[in-house]
Amino acid sequence: MQTKSTVRLMFLLLFTLITSFVFGQQKTVSGKITDPDLKPLPGASVSLKGIKKGVTTSNDGSFSITVPATSKVLVISSIGYVEQEIDISNQSTVSVVLQPKASSLNEVVVVGYGTQKKSDVTGSIVSVSEKALSEVPVANLAQALTGRAAGVDISRTSTRPGEAGQIRIRGERSLTGSNDPLLVLDGIPFGGSINDLNPDDIANVEILKDASATAIYGSRGSSGVILITTKKGTRSGKPVVSINSYYGISKITRAYPLMNAKEFTQYRLDANYSAGNTADEQVGIANGTNTDWQKLVYQKGFTSDNQISVAGGNDKTQYGLGLGYYKEQGIFNFISLERYNLRATIDQKIGNRIKIGLNTLNNLNYNNGQDLNPMLNILRIAPMGSPYLPDGTFNYIPGIGSQDGNLNPLLLNGHKDIMKNRQRRIRTFNSIYGEVEIFKGFKYRINVGLDFSQQYTGSFNGAGSYFSGGYTDQQGTLNPLVNNAQVTNGESWRYLLENLLTYDKTIKEKHRLSFTGLFSSEQSQNFSSSFNATALPANYIQDYNFLQARTVTVNGNNNFFSKQGLLSFMGRLNYAYDNRYLLTATVRRDGSSVLSPGNQWFTYPAVSLGWNIAKEEFMYKADYVSNLKLRAGWGTTSNQGIAPYSTLGGLSTNSYNYGNTNVTGYFVNALPNANLKWESTTNTNVGIDFGFLKNRISGSFDYYTQKTKDILVNKSLPISNGASSFVTNAAKTKGHGVEISLSTINVQTKSGFTWSTDVNFSVNRNEIVQLTDPTLKQDVGNGWFVGQPLSVIYDYTKIGIWQTREAAQATSFNTKPGRIKVADLNNDGKIDASDRSIIGNFQPDWVGGMTNRVNYKNFDLSFVMFARWGGTIVNGLFQSTSGGGPFGFFGQGRTNVLKYDYWTTTNPTNAFPQPDGKTNNADYYSTLGYMNGTFVKMRSINLGYNLPFKLNDKLGIQSLRIYLSAQNPFLIYAPIVRGWLCNRSGRNRIW
Repeated sequence: MQTKSTVRLMFLLLFTLITSFVFGQQKTVSGKITDPDLKPLPGASVSLKGIKKGVTTSNDGSFSITVPATSKVLVISSIGYVEQEIDISNQSTVSVVLQPKASSLNEVVVVGYGTQKKSDVTGSIVSVSEKALSEVPVANLAQALTGRAAGVDISRTSTRPGEAGQIRIRGERSLTGSNDPLLVLDGIPFGGSINDLNPDDIANVEILKDASATAIYGSRGSSGVILITTKKGTRSGKPVVSINSYYGISKITRAYPLMNAKEFTQYRLDANYSAGNTADEQVGIANGTNTDWQKLVYQKGFTSDNQISVAGGNDKTQYGLGLGYYKEQGIFNFISLERYNLRATIDQKIGNRIKIGLNTLNNLNYNNGQDLNPMLNILRIAPMGSPYLPDGTFNYIPGIGSQDGNLNPLLLNGHKDIMKNRQRRIRTFNSIYGEVEIFKGFKYRINVGLDFSQQYTGSFNGAGSYFSGGYTDQQGTLNPLVNNAQVTNGESWRYLLENLLTYDKTIKEKHRLSFTGLFSSEQSQNFSSSFNATALPANYIQDYNFLQARTVTVNGNNNFFSKQGLLSFMGRLNYAYDNRYLLTATVRRDGSSVLSPGNQWFTYPAVSLGWNIAKEEFMYKADYVSNLKLRAGWGTTSNQGIAPYSTLGGLSTNSYNYGNTNVTGYFVNALPNANLKWESTTNTNVGIDFGFLKNRISGSFDYYTQKTKDILVNKSLPISNGASSFVTNAAKTKGHGVEISLSTINVQTKSGFTWSTDVNFSVNRNEIVQLTDPTLKQDVGNGWFVGQPLSVIYDYTKIGIWQTREAAQATSFNTKPGRIKVADLNNDGKIDASDRSIIGNFQPDWVGGMTNRVNYKNFDLSFVMFARWGGTIVNGLFQSTSGGGPFGFFGQGRTNVLKYDYWTTTNPTNAFPQPDGKTNNADYYSTLGYMNGTFVKMRSINLGYNLPFKLNDKLGIQSLRIYLSAQNPFLIYAPIVRGWLCNRSGRNRIW
């Protein structure tokens, strides 16, 4: 017995020791929990897998938990975020970023004069978050939105630094009025350029697309509305300082593939160029000179963006302050954009019923080289010329004696001190509000918007600068009075006063009612004056003292004054029953000063319905359906469409002789029309929002139609009438389209690896229904045709090049082999104006974008693609003769051109005609420039790394992210790049 007891005791002691060794070992795991914007998540739950008990994160998102040494997995969760499991078997410090659930239907979105839960929205609205905007570091908001929203087509119209491009929401509606969307900044309509806004100041963007969403903004929202919300203060109780800084290098993707000296010499021979080569060019040919002018003048550009902000506050007061400096330097040292910005915001609660606030955004922009374009001469100058003379001195005119006489492009970089082209723009946008809760749910709010901008553009081309000329020989002999200057000074201001009443009421937890009423008054004024000066006595005068100039003239194009006002009344009712059945009804009435009495007012009704099918009882068992909502809306919007004073007609100046005296008089060039009224668009939208598998798959589908009538157009008059035209309401257009948005969480692992994708796709079709009267089917001068899109190409149809075997037939058409062959559409044996037809349009077949995001622990990777498929573009490089267009004398041998596949007897191509140096007006050259506008490009690639919490804590930093970004790194597909170059003598057709 004693032996058995001893054995049992020894076994018990051994078991205790083993258990203590295995299970008694403990370790402490600490870390920090943040959201995707690296903001701390207080109250997040941290527990050991399989055990409910755990700890919660503190106010700064940090935690510390003691667990057995053998523990392997922590479970991290927070309301509204996707739960994560973290492997801690080999680590004691973790930094976790929780991703929000793919689609939170309780998310609040801005809808204009208020907010709504996403589940209650009945109109067609797309949101772009701050996180998505920050994925593409850019100069302006338009570039950040490119490829991000279905139904929003953004095309870049210039490669100059900071250029915003053209924004179209659901296509075009008006023939002569503006098709640009309305910008609304923190609830106040913004009259400035999108270039005036600092992207780093923007918290989120909502885009209103259909009439049921835009009618609340009346005439200003006829082409869609972009609601921009800027960053505000926080309730954290302590100031948070944020710094965002990046620097990037930019360079040309590829140089233009110009002809080299040997090719250009042969090109002139093939063209029988009558002037031949100049003495200077002949010396270059003999010496084997082959100057690559592009390589000499292009430089690397750069982009630098530095932003610092501080935000803080408490339950009563929230404040924010931001400073920033942005610079984008182009590939020429005289072309750049600089922007200085200052933002301040404060929101103050007084007692329990009153709130007041101020938001001010101020910026100073310097745009250098805004009106300068050196590319024309750089591309035209002959490669046989040398930048330096044989004695090593500067060669001012390498092609002296030639008909073009282009200056040495190196002057662009060497004479910056005597060449100036600078636009300075100052804008201050201020909004002030006061809000009082009269009784529970019933509020009055006043918004005051004050917008002021001043713009000054000064240019000076000193004697000897690249854009003034004045050189008489290669040695640089100057005419010192060959210089010119111009100043344009403009100013605009606008005030807006809005009075809002809102009432929100929930009845028996089933009925939710919301009403918004508005009365607003707006007035704006703009003016500009501009003058030209020539023959200034010294370069240092530049554009500062025109009294010293020999000649000063008025620049008529930039002198104007206008003043206009708008009064508005609006009412909107939102009703929701049991979160299932939704109604939004809006009525707005606008009165504009630009129209005549009796036609100044217009009323905009709109109504939309929604049905949250997923909340019906019969859907409860379909747990794979997370969200399913039908939407339908109808409404009317309008457009003033004309400039102030258009109803009064127009006068123009003319010179008259009275004997030997010449005087300036006036004549009527446009008749008045007191019956002008508003353009109006009726819009219908049907949509569906969906989400499946706990919103792992979510998106929306919209189909819309729109009809616009009473479009303002100029109607031509007979000369005998005494005036050439008058403005009238006559034209009609219509359009329809489809928009698809899809978001997916493709991979989501317990180790923290996630991969998500956003895709958008849209198709828009528009056409003209009627012109100035129902019997008129086309207006060739304006390029308008009934039944066709608003922007079309009307020209001859090129079907090839006349070949040697077709000499007899070519002669019958008064031409010869080697010339452009166009279609005889009416088969009358001749080519005349009746053989022109619509051969293309600028409307893409579809527009789309894709964003992929990959996250793993502290690393994140995103890449954005953008595509425009179909449509036609005009490439002026191959289209011009007689001095017009980029090359001016394309096809004559006079100036250098791109390498292209032109016809000769030994190269009987059908691509381009034989160059002809003996004619200035080759037939049908316009047909050479129409090309496929399709492209798919990589918009941006971004790789980031969030420093671990432990390291950040040592540095005293809440969060720190380091990232690399590549903007427009490459084209994925573009037929225009592949299809229009040489295939002669084995040359590659792709450059």
